[in-house]
Amino acid sequence: MEDLDYRVSAKGMFGKHMLDAAFGQFRTIVKYVCWKRGKFFSEVDARGTSQQCPECGGEVKKDLSVRIHDCPHCGYKTDRDVAAGQNIRNRGIKLINTVGQTGMKTACADSLPGIEATESRQVSKSRKGKTRKSQK
Repeated sequence: MEDLDYRVSAKGMFGKHMLDAAFGQFRTIVKYVCWKRGKFFSEVDARGTSQQCPECGGEVKKDLSVRIHDCPHCGYKTDRDVAAGQNIRNRGIKLINTVGQTGMKTACADSLPGIEATESRQVSKSRKGKTRKSQK
């Protein structure tokens, strides 16, 4: 997932809408679900994802109004958003530590709610003479 700073986006014209959509909360939920299912999750640098060719890695400058990615270096042609998604995927794959590659070894399971060590619920606790009914 792109490592976007949503606080900066929330200060613009659509600030309230950005905060109402809870993009930051969505990122936290996706991170937790990936951890729970044993899948890799990472945040990658968002800069230049739509200005880079996913096939050859060449820089292809274009305005926001240009919706087609057409690389003059290798000839790869696709939708701009698809090319940006492929760049995000490629950057994430580079972070996975496999044979012959270097990168991160863990899948970002830190700072997730509910993963800290907790006491087992199977252990019964002594009530020390307390009952549910109040003593009169």
